[in-house]
Amino acid sequence: MDATSLVHEAYLKLRAWDASFQSDQHFLATAACVMRQILVDRARARGAQKRQVPENPLSVSLEGPAQSGPNVVDLLWVDQAIDRLTVIDPRAAKITEMRVFLGLSEQEIAASLQLSLRTVKRDWSVAKAWLKAELAVRDA
Repeated sequence: MDATSLVHEAYLKLRAWDASFQSDQHFLATAACVMRQILVDRARARGAQKRQVPENPLSVSLEGPAQSGPNVVDLLWVDQAIDRLTVIDPRAAKITEMRVFLGLSEQEIAASLQLSLRTVKRDWSVAKAWLKAELAVRDA
């Protein structure tokens, strides 16, 4: 799924809800959740196809919107890891969701969540390290 298709589908879902957003933060948080749901649903649908292994499994990058390199991991695993991270550190989980699924920069996330840039950088750094440690455990 390319970025244009994802944004289009997210827009249609957001519009169907006919929700009035209280702030830019509320809109971006909701958009991140919707995009995450769309991508996870697509990944699950691909995995559910009987007797057919996906040629190109859906993946995301821990470094942002790029889809290649050593930090690319399975989207379903990232979804489950963010759920686990939410229990430990909800703010870091929200930053991770906005960074990975929306592709927002640290500056954009800081403005959206009304946090200092330093706080976002620190939380993102901790979340990334936690995700990489979780990935190492999964691969062991």
